[in-house]
Amino acid sequence: MVNTIKLKLTGLQQNILRLLFIKSGKSLNQRGIAKILSVSPPAIMKAIPNLEKNNYIRIKQDKESKRWSIELNRDNYKIMYLKRVDNLKQIYESKLLECLEQEFAGSTIILFGSYSRGEDTENSDTDIAIIGRKEKNINLNKYEKLLDRRINLNFYESFSKIHKNLKENLFNGIVLSGGIEL
Repeated sequence: MVNTIKLKLTGLQQNILRLLFIKSGKSLNQRGIAKILSVSPPAIMKAIPNLEKNNYIRIKQDKESKRWSIELNRDNYKIMYLKRVDNLKQIYESKLLECLEQEFAGSTIILFGSYSRGEDTENSDTDIAIIGRKEKNINLNKYEKLLDRRINLNFYESFSKIHKNLKENLFNGIVLSGGIEL
């Protein structure tokens, strides 16, 4: 049996979710979300009840300021699946993978760590293993801005020279290019 997640969200609701995926672990208010997404605060207020009803977000109201605090519901396994998918989508949309494939042709490229599992927070970095190529410094500032994450490239000569625990971590990652030799 295949477990599918069907989304019935407006474009604005999808944009709110993506913003909360990127800012995961941080609470945002209605005005802050509206400013970042360049929409009106009432539009945000109209869009969030469906997200809350589906248990995608948590909303709390500050007793003193009466401001709404909106954050991703990281306890909902469905939303964490969606976050993982969105993280991978961002890697492709940013064209980071194309850059890495061009710079490190013929190597195996693996996305691993919290970003690959969808467990990353706003302060997490994006860990990428490059296997089969020597270390090379490349400028990733453009991609770090697009992903709003620091990108950490890890270079390894071959799978045989990787420690067992790290190898297990890499095998649990997402192969973006190349293959894994056992």
